[in-house]
Amino acid sequence: MRLARTNLYLLGLAATATAAEFNPTNNTAGYDTSRVGPSNANCQRQTYQLDITSNNVQFQNVDSNANQTYLTALFQTFTTSMTNFTQMYEKPDKQAVHNTYSLSGTLCVPKKGAKDPSNVQYLLHGVGFDSSYWDFVPDNSTEDYSYVHAAADAGYVTFRYDRLGTGLSEHPQDAYNVVQSPTDLAIATKFAQMLRNGDIGNMKFNKIVGIGHSYGSVQTQALSAASPDLLNAVLLQGFSMNSTGQGVFLPGGDYQPAVAVAPNRFANKGIANAYVVNQSPYTNQLDFFYFPYFSDAALQRSYDTEQPATQGVLFTQAAIMQNATGFRGPVHVVTGAQDLPFCNRDCYAVPRGSPFPNIPAYVKMLYPNARNFSVYIPANTGHGVNAHYSAPETYQEMLQFVDYAFSL
Repeated sequence: MRLARTNLYLLGLAATATAAEFNPTNNTAGYDTSRVGPSNANCQRQTYQLDITSNNVQFQNVDSNANQTYLTALFQTFTTSMTNFTQMYEKPDKQAVHNTYSLSGTLCVPKKGAKDPSNVQYLLHGVGFDSSYWDFVPDNSTEDYSYVHAAADAGYVTFRYDRLGTGLSEHPQDAYNVVQSPTDLAIATKFAQMLRNGDIGNMKFNKIVGIGHSYGSVQTQALSAASPDLLNAVLLQGFSMNSTGQGVFLPGGDYQPAVAVAPNRFANKGIANAYVVNQSPYTNQLDFFYFPYFSDAALQRSYDTEQPATQGVLFTQAAIMQNATGFRGPVHVVTGAQDLPFCNRDCYAVPRGSPFPNIPAYVKMLYPNARNFSVYIPANTGHGVNAHYSAPETYQEMLQFVDYAFSL
């Protein structure tokens, strides 16, 4: 089943896909990696070798190293005619893809000690970022924008990782048939299992609150639906079921090959052309920020450290979403009032007679058996919640939900 057209959708993978050899010394992060975590936590960054099998979409007539004209043509077809896109670029059947991937993950334990070392917040980032979204530090002068810092201050352990194709994780050459949402879901599932089994930091976690942002929320939602017993609670930041725009596609994105836009960061990293980023800070602003409720430093930092997304991810983001009928834990949605991709800049713009008071509240339809469902809409906040002035206040609200979830 296809979800709302806005949610950008599924289908399309390729047959025999193999992961490119990963060289840990080839820093494809594209930013200063000296910061591992906030000052109030003991953080350990580690590279994990994950053996992953995923049921992927098969793309056809695509080329990971095609030029900008070709990449733009795919975007045009996708956004104007899903039927034509499917017929031209997708095969009708999915295909199992098996590879071993190198993923960079960071475990942070509060220096003052955890409230309960058997509890962990599992943080998944979205498009345009890597896991540093959760430890966002715009100007190196304050840690007020770091959610990991706020969580450690509240006594909570966190684990985050760079999604495949971002940060210090592996960047496979096949940007369509390997790096796409079913692969990401399989990786997210594997890490959750490892947290449960004590395979990360020699800490076995009995309770896991899954927290995502944007496409990270899509993955978290899909994980709670496909493996409802792996997460005890779900917090979806920058998320809705909005059907009025392009959803997680990020409508303002002027996507171009990362190697062309930021050659100083990516040209010598062996990244295929189908790894794309926004062309300028201002297209990034259009998608993620709400003026004037952010600092110039936050906008610049977001652009300077922007991570590429593959065409495969952009074309399959919502492919993994499904009704989470088996999930019975609490669910909380935190979406900025002026979120563009998921609320078309007005999260309260629901139709007359709507059974829900705001757009994020519709997410409740995905969780018919949730123990508790709640929504928080921070004012004067765009899609990139963690980069706005409202972030510290939003974090405290999020942590109230985390307190509640771990108390159950």
